Amino acid sequence: MIARRSVLRAGAGAAGLGLVGATGPDAAGAGVPVGANGPRGKVPWDRLRDALHGDLVLSGEPSYAHARQLALAQFDGVGPQGVAYCVSARDVAGCLRFAQEHGLTTATRSGGHSYGGYSTTHGLIVDVSRMNRVRPGERSVRIGPGAQAVDAMSALAPHDLQIVSGLCPTVCPGGYLLGGGIGHQTRKFGLGSDRMVSAEVVLADGRIVRASADEEPDLFWALRGGGGGNFGIVTDFEVLPTRVPTMNNYTLAWKAEHFPEVAAAWQEWIGEADTDLAGSLGVMLDDSQPDAVPQVLVTGAHLGKAEALREALDALVSAVGSRPSDRQETGELPYAQAMMQTFGCAELSTEECHREGGSGGGRLPREQFVLDRNRLATQPLPDDAVKALFAAHTADRRTGQMRYLNFMALGGRANVPARTDTAYVHRDARLFVGYSVGLSAQHAGEEDRRAARAWIDHAFAVLTPHSSGEAYQNFIDPALECWESAYYAENYERLRRVRRRYDPSHFFTFPQAVA
Repeated sequence: MIARRSVLRAGAGAAGLGLVGATGPDAAGAGVPVGANGPRGKVPWDRLRDALHGDLVLSGEPSYAHARQLALAQFDGVGPQGVAYCVSARDVAGCLRFAQEHGLTTATRSGGHSYGGYSTTHGLIVDVSRMNRVRPGERSVRIGPGAQAVDAMSALAPHDLQIVSGLCPTVCPGGYLLGGGIGHQTRKFGLGSDRMVSAEVVLADGRIVRASADEEPDLFWALRGGGGGNFGIVTDFEVLPTRVPTMNNYTLAWKAEHFPEVAAAWQEWIGEADTDLAGSLGVMLDDSQPDAVPQVLVTGAHLGKAEALREALDALVSAVGSRPSDRQETGELPYAQAMMQTFGCAELSTEECHREGGSGGGRLPREQFVLDRNRLATQPLPDDAVKALFAAHTADRRTGQMRYLNFMALGGRANVPARTDTAYVHRDARLFVGYSVGLSAQHAGEEDRRAARAWIDHAFAVLTPHSSGEAYQNFIDPALECWESAYYAENYERLRRVRRRYDPSHFFTFPQAVA
């Protein structure tokens, strides 16, 4: 079973692919914010080290090479002066005060998956990955900003509970929940941010507040979809759990010549489907392999009975008018087992389903280089648009590129709130449509990167006229023009007011920060 972000794991084939920031150039950060970062010797780092209950790693120290890394190797050119592994809100507050006192730019990092590199900086990384507790309660679940999706799933499984999460095992709620949060459960239970009950937030001035419908309600409104890094650093989330005892994964594959009829049938099929059904339509083209041909994939999960999924897939095949070249259904699996398949970790343990290079035995390789551009659509795309998108997808092919054109179904419970009820504005979106390109390790040089950028920019230009003009802020796009309206539309002005109230000095900054 194929998860969207697993498709582009460079060098790993096709099985199984932020936060606040400060930024430099592409290999050095695609826009990583640069501030008044003095030489290391002029900053009294020992003061910060002594004040932290966590650990501080500085440039030149033995663990620095790993500590500086994000999930994407393309940002390895950014060299932070220090990485502070915080274990409490007090640690975070101390880091913020220290950074302001010494003129250091900061970036907050939980999972480090920002496509813009906004979770690294040349100054101080405030790393909250060790704040990874998961505490189920009577009515809600408390979860730390650094709890990776695979660990939260594993911790909640003995309690027969789940939370709305994405399809990548190492993404953390510190970024995922603040930008909306879509995944297999979204159509049935809403966005991850819709399930948020409260959040503990460290503000720029070091104050620690709790935001909820009753406490700091404007901040709470902004946290539910306003994007990571704009208003403070969240150190604790309280969310409503879900109960999904079993889940059925499925994959159907067609040859590329069937894409127009598959796309037409799939869009109507998923639009009318029960909210137990989650799904994506994708076209994968892996030119890191010899003799590669595009492959059309319909993938997803069903939260109900296996018989219901089988009937639904039969209806899709009938509507397409041709049998798929491959069809797989797992049957009803325990939710955690089904998600391990979605994560690309079916043959791995929970400990192994982490990024390699750490101390926990993780076996998932880092992506070498990935670009991702997306739009949202409020209506099914007509045949001419589908053909144009496919033509753009297969144009100017280049050895070493792994391309993915992805249609992800939205709607259902995610579209119940009004556009201004929370900061997440895309309540009328029915489809996420995006292009991604990854480069294999041996084809990730500067010329290859320029070619990948040229291709995806052209494809994105073809996509935009067929969209609503809005884009999903969690897959942040540093090349997106008019991002304020694309991410936030009519909610942007209210977000600006919240920003001015809670961070009047604009300490938290990155190229696409709310002004």
